[in-house]
Amino acid sequence: MRHFILAVAGLASLAAPLAAQTAGELRDDRREIHQDRRELRDDRRDGDRREFRDDRRELRDDRREFRDDRRDFRDDRRDGDRRFEGGERQRWDGNRDGRRYDAGRYAYPRGFGYRSWGVGAFLPRAYWGGSYIIARPSLYGIGYARPNAHWVRVGPDALLIRNRDGAVLEVLRNRFY
Repeated sequence: MRHFILAVAGLASLAAPLAAQTAGELRDDRREIHQDRRELRDDRRDGDRREFRDDRRELRDDRREFRDDRRDFRDDRRDGDRRFEGGERQRWDGNRDGRRYDAGRYAYPRGFGYRSWGVGAFLPRAYWGGSYIIARPSLYGIGYARPNAHWVRVGPDALLIRNRDGAVLEVLRNRFY
């Protein structure tokens, strides 16, 4: 019975897609690796060489799958893919509605100029407050910020940043003129 379960688990891991859809898949991959390690220890203790060899191969495959999923997950985040609650993926390559807004004259903080910020970058503290905060994002066709984040204007772009460290969570390019 144990061989059957392992065979089914092995087939399921091979049939799984290589690209991670959510961070939950990475957690599942880690759980599989930990389970494989436990089985390997049990096989070593019991002295079952054939079972040990099969479980070692399965552990190697699960580690490879985890590395691939993690690499895909990081690449997607670097490319600007966003993962929202519910696991769906959305990508914003500019304005959601295609409109541009006049938000008045803009002045960069002293010592800064225009730079294209991407998701995952850390915005300098000079941009976190004052006249750079977008107090009413709905006026500019931007959704409200999620908890522990706020929208800031950086030149023509609108950036959603995390409050505690300034990490850029979302970028809307050319929102303002």
